[in-house]
Amino acid sequence: KGPTRTCAMSSLFPTSRWSVLVASMLLELCGGSVYITNLYLAALRPRLFPGAADGEALMEYLVFASNLGNWVPLAGFLYDARRGGPRTVVFAGAALTLLGYGGLWLCSAFDVHANFAVLWLLWFLWGHGSGYFDCAAIATCSANFRESRGLVLGLTKSFYGLSGSLLTQVFLAFFAAPDAAPAFLLFLGVALCLLALALAPLVR
Repeated sequence: KGPTRTCAMSSLFPTSRWSVLVASMLLELCGGSVYITNLYLAALRPRLFPGAADGEALMEYLVFASNLGNWVPLAGFLYDARRGGPRTVVFAGAALTLLGYGGLWLCSAFDVHANFAVLWLLWFLWGHGSGYFDCAAIATCSANFRESRGLVLGLTKSFYGLSGSLLTQVFLAFFAAPDAAPAFLLFLGVALCLLALALAPLVR
C-alpha cells in the first residue's frame, strides 16, 4: 500500500530535475515582493499612522522589518531533511506570507489601529516568508544541478528580481487607485501563498 501510494504521487508530480528547476524559478516569483514596497507606502501611511507627524519615518522602520525578515537565516535550519526539507520550507513561507500580508490587510482595510510593535512584526513575517521561498528554490536547485550550479542558480535567482517587475505591472493594472492599497496587500497574501502551495510538491 505504501509503495503504491508513492508511485501514484510520483506520477502526479514529476520528479525530473528540469521540472524542479521550472518550479523553483516560479517559486522565486513569490519572494520578490520585498522589492515593491515603495508602490504602496504613501497610500498606507495615513491608514496605519493617521495624523502622525513622523509617519514617514515609521513606515521606513516597517520596510526595514521586512528586509530584516528576508535576511534572517532561519529557513536553512528547516530545510535540513531531519527537520523538514524543501517542501516544509515552502509551506512555512506560504504561512508566513499569508499571515503577514493578511494582518496588514486587516489593519489597513478596517481601520484596526494596531500598535507599532504589531505592525513591525507583520512586516517582518511576510519579509521572512520571502526568504523561505528563496531558500527552498536556491538550495534545491543547487543540490539538483551540481555540475552546472552557477548557471542554474543565476537563472533561478534572476526570477527573484523579475518578480518585482511583474508584481509592479499587476499593481499598475489593477491596484493603482489611492484606496486600493489594502486590496493589493490581500492579493499579495493570497496569490503568493496559493502559487507557493501549488509549486511545493515539485520542489524536491
